[in-house]
Amino acid sequence: MSKLAVKIKTATLIKALETALAEREKRWTNQEKAKADYEKEMEAHNQAILKLVKSGKGKITEACESWSSRHEKDKKKIKEFNVTVEIPKNLVPEQPKEVTEYREYEYKNETQEISSSIRVLKMTDQEYVSASTYKSVTQYL
Repeated sequence: MSKLAVKIKTATLIKALETALAEREKRWTNQEKAKADYEKEMEAHNQAILKLVKSGKGKITEACESWSSRHEKDKKKIKEFNVTVEIPKNLVPEQPKEVTEYREYEYKNETQEISSSIRVLKMTDQEYVSASTYKSVTQYL
């Protein structure tokens, strides 16, 4: 493996870290909204598939009775089945991309590390950062 020799200005690295910090704060703040949006998109996706099945574009290939029922009190009124439906792949709408949960400990650890790095870098009078300094913060960029 060859070594890569680059010089990175301290001010440029500080700006990049500040941007990374802002992105994490925005992701944390908007996490609940993103999750709600994903659930709405999944509901619409499921409704589109159900519409395909009802319109006859899907073929039921297997059915089996469900072992458990969500409606214990109405068990005699409602019967549940699991079915396998084959639908041509080109008719199925693209499934929404699931939002990755941003856990509180991840958020706190990352923002604390980035904030500490920014504070230290602002205290230096060096124009360029060392390779080891850059390597230690690249995971946040």
